[in-house]
Amino acid sequence: MKASVKISFFAMALVAFTAISAHAQSVVKVKPAKKVVVVKKTRPHRVKKVVVYHPRWAHKKVFHHRWVYFPRYNFYWDNVREVYVYKRGTVWVTSVKAPEVIVNADLENEKQVELSEDNDNVDEVYLKNDEHQKLE
Repeated sequence: MKASVKISFFAMALVAFTAISAHAQSVVKVKPAKKVVVVKKTRPHRVKKVVVYHPRWAHKKVFHHRWVYFPRYNFYWDNVREVYVYKRGTVWVTSVKAPEVIVNADLENEKQVELSEDNDNVDEVYLKNDEHQKLE
């Protein structure tokens, strides 16, 4: 009888622990970026592939590089992961949701700077934010 009580106690504790840890870990799934590969034939024997990005906030715009910088609001858009990177206080935040300052902004008509190909392999593009602010 004591053994069955101990087993049931441990089973209940295990269920409670897994329920708490499952609740504490929230996972946000991000859809893969919408990119289009365009094949350009420059000469009959050469084919060049070009990657084209159409962000969700500007379906008609075409970008060829990973990062787009918005100088007015000082934040970045990552075309590969489809996330915003912006500064909240002293910390840079990566989020699927737009920052509060731009919720009602029309990003398609805002000034944008597509960062160069040198930044395409860089995840921490905000480390060069001082240089990017001078691009205004």
